[in-house]
Amino acid sequence: MKKRTRPATSARFVSAAVVVVVVALSSSSSSSSSSSSFCGVRVHAYDATENERLIGWLGEVNTRGETNSSKPWIEALSWSPRAFLYHNFLSKEEAKHLVALGEPRVIRSTVVGGDSGRVSDIRTSFGTFIPKRYDKVIEKIEERCAVFSGIPVVNQEQMQLLRYRDGQKYSDHSDGLISENGGKRIATILMFLHEPTEGGETSFVLGNPLEKVKERIEGTKDQFSECGYRGGKGFAVKPKVGDAILFFSYDEAGISDNNSMHASCPTLGGTKWTATMWIHERPFDTATWKKPECKDYHKECANWANRGECKNNPIYMLGNEVVGQCSRSCCAKVKESDMTYTQTLFCKPCEEDSDWKREF
Repeated sequence: MKKRTRPATSARFVSAAVVVVVVALSSSSSSSSSSSSFCGVRVHAYDATENERLIGWLGEVNTRGETNSSKPWIEALSWSPRAFLYHNFLSKEEAKHLVALGEPRVIRSTVVGGDSGRVSDIRTSFGTFIPKRYDKVIEKIEERCAVFSGIPVVNQEQMQLLRYRDGQKYSDHSDGLISENGGKRIATILMFLHEPTEGGETSFVLGNPLEKVKERIEGTKDQFSECGYRGGKGFAVKPKVGDAILFFSYDEAGISDNNSMHASCPTLGGTKWTATMWIHERPFDTATWKKPECKDYHKECANWANRGECKNNPIYMLGNEVVGQCSRSCCAKVKESDMTYTQTLFCKPCEEDSDWKREF
């Protein structure tokens, strides 16, 4: 290992993840150092040569090709789109924790865009969103995603957990939508939580992989599904527990990068679980977890519940990802069989309240 020279910093160390994001912001593939600006922050860019890898959190450069290390290390995949594979981003325990959170919650996935919020054959997975700061594990992963991307936690959407099995997929699509909330969705971090036995690759059919990545795929093409290899077009990443892909949907000038189009190939054997973190150019307003209480937050809650609003307007009244405005009244009126898994959690504090009782 040899130490790479870094600019002075007030932090005691600079993570390899931050360095790779800085690399992502540079348009050159040479081995020189330069400066760049991102989100108004001046950063020092380092362009890694093809035979170098960034290992762990201290910025060591690996010149020996130790690609089977169990330690965290980051590999540049492509400059168009700007894509990086962070090996061992999650621990196995963290991956299992996320799967356990998702298992009772997942429902059929929908799509955004022209068919926003609708079930579509384009996307056949099952998924759920986890509110920000839901627990300590989620908090740590959110913060780690911020370090990896170089973009603060406040710009992140909620983490989405997805399950694929029995041929389920997400056909070619782009993540780079634009909304009033947060502006451009500029980056995606895709984390692998459980590996299928066959298929399930993340495929960038228009991507331009680095030469070593292309050579590796060609040398192992028999290990890829038809969707994963696509006759040698683009590149694909096979799911491996703990690994995470960071890719940018926009270039350094803020122009949409069509080469970021990607697909979750059909899972042909076993089950694939992933966690997705979408990241915007500006702060994104989204639900943050707070511990549920058996409480009505509006004086009219009891009257609304008596008029059937718990069933007519369940997200406002009882809640969806976070507790609603009238959980005390609605928990008394609605049977658990008519609730989502998360909504049943909102009612647990009421069951411990001696002054509360069900009305059915």
